[in-house]
Amino acid sequence: MAAEITDRVQELAEARGVAESEILEQALERGVEDLWTDLVLARYVDGEIDRARAIKLVGRDHVKRAEREVKAVEDDIMWGLDA
Repeated sequence: MAAEITDRVQELAEARGVAESEILEQALERGVEDLWTDLVLARYVDGEIDRARAIKLVGRDHVKRAEREVKAVEDDIMWGLDA
């Protein structure tokens, strides 16, 4: 796994014409952003923060997507209970 990541970092750096350290910095930033979004949405879905706060932290599009996903799961559960 580590060798595969190293190879990918090298290939990305070469393709973009930047240093490998820049690729690693971008990867870390994206990863932290994704983890942050997941945390905020989990807290929203669990009722720990309200909708307005979630939108402020991660944006309306992410919150709406989470709401659609929750609705889809709820619909599936209801369908399964009716079967």
